[in-house]
Amino acid sequence: MKLQVRVLSGGRTGMTAVYSREQVTVGRHPSCNLPFDPERDLDVSTQHALFVRSGTRWTVRDNGSKNGTLVNGHPIRGDTALSNADQVRLVSDSTPDRAPDVKAAAPSAPAAAAAPARPLRATAGGDTGVAAPPASRRGPSMTQRVRVEVGKQTRRLRILIGLLVVVIIGAGGYLVYERQQQAAEREAERAAFQARIDSILQASADALASLRGQNEGLAQALRTSQGQVQSLQSDLTAAEAAGRTDEVTRLRGQLRDATNALSLQQVAAEVDFRSIYDARNRAVAMIWTEFGPNDIVTGTAFAVTPDGVLITNRHVVYGADGTRQPRRLAIQFTNSSQVWPAFPIGKSDRGDLAAVRVQGIRGGVPTTIPIPDSIVARVGDPVAIIGFPLGADLPMHAAGEENLIRTTLTAGTVSKALPNDIQIDGYGAQGASGSPIFDRSGSLLGVLYAGEAGSNGRIVYAVPVPYVTALLTSLGIRF
Repeated sequence: MKLQVRVLSGGRTGMTAVYSREQVTVGRHPSCNLPFDPERDLDVSTQHALFVRSGTRWTVRDNGSKNGTLVNGHPIRGDTALSNADQVRLVSDSTPDRAPDVKAAAPSAPAAAAAPARPLRATAGGDTGVAAPPASRRGPSMTQRVRVEVGKQTRRLRILIGLLVVVIIGAGGYLVYERQQQAAEREAERAAFQARIDSILQASADALASLRGQNEGLAQALRTSQGQVQSLQSDLTAAEAAGRTDEVTRLRGQLRDATNALSLQQVAAEVDFRSIYDARNRAVAMIWTEFGPNDIVTGTAFAVTPDGVLITNRHVVYGADGTRQPRRLAIQFTNSSQVWPAFPIGKSDRGDLAAVRVQGIRGGVPTTIPIPDSIVARVGDPVAIIGFPLGADLPMHAAGEENLIRTTLTAGTVSKALPNDIQIDGYGAQGASGSPIFDRSGSLLGVLYAGEAGSNGRIVYAVPVPYVTALLTSLGIRF
């Protein structure tokens, strides 16, 4: 019975995977069968949980994670059986309700309205009982009128001053609140940035451990980037403590760029380079081009048809300007001691590509690299490069195998993708002109043709696959 998992939230939302293995590991470690995003899923532990098949049923087990594991909202302590449509949550969301129970007060009775007092008018009369005329009235004196007016003006002034004081207090309180909010936002941003750096550093450390010497170039690049991030982090802490604002801004930008680079390298480390190498290596060959006495160049080529058509760079076969005519060509496939003659059959006018054909191989070439119908390079994608950097000068023999040649596997990430060019942050040496470049699935992505001067091999350029397709089509070669 296979296990089918659909991710409902987090950095891998929408992903669906089906597993036929007996155990499925879940976590942020790149070696997990169900890996979560090491940058965004910070609440998921490195090795969070384990799905185990028991007969026809599946169970889930928490691997001592930091935040626990829940099944249908209930935390688990041991192996818990699962049924179809069960929901497993890798982050505990149980928050105790600490609000006290409050009994609602009875509504108070409405206050009785006070009856307005009516004014009484006093009268005086004689024995006849006839009311006497009212006494004559005098208006308020000037002093009284002045006092009344002054009182009115004073009350108005007091009200105005009170309102002004309220406005000042409110504005001051708002400013204090704004500053507190801004400080809290800056602290939250700093904490999130720090958490992201810590997560990427931990993920890169896990990636280094998982490489186990498979690709020392990438491992060295990861170690270099780790050191750069940690150094910038230390400098930033010192600058913040000293209050050097301009330096803090500059270091934050540098740290962000270094962290992004480390993140891309960590993604590259998750690729199964060994499988790509095992599947494509035998189709790669070293090519020698002789233009004249003591004028020999080497490069890399790879077979694309069983009858011996290979793709390499135009400058390897026809010189830097593309106009030279080679006197002789020779091909030697990896893991082989046999050298075969070859001859050029065409070149591309649009990209640095050429095609040659091997002569005399009975039964065809060892294997071929298929040309995809359509493939798009995307920034951040990890790639694998198989070739002969530094040509025949690079040690490639084991004891007793002096006549054999062996390829070198290097890794990188796409840093720029244009219709006619692919820029790759690589982790190998320069000199592997004509090397095939593969994406994470092992499909041909491009052909290496140059490296950026002064980058120590960290930046290389490739011709995209559509140019290879166009060249083979123009030569009438079926592939």
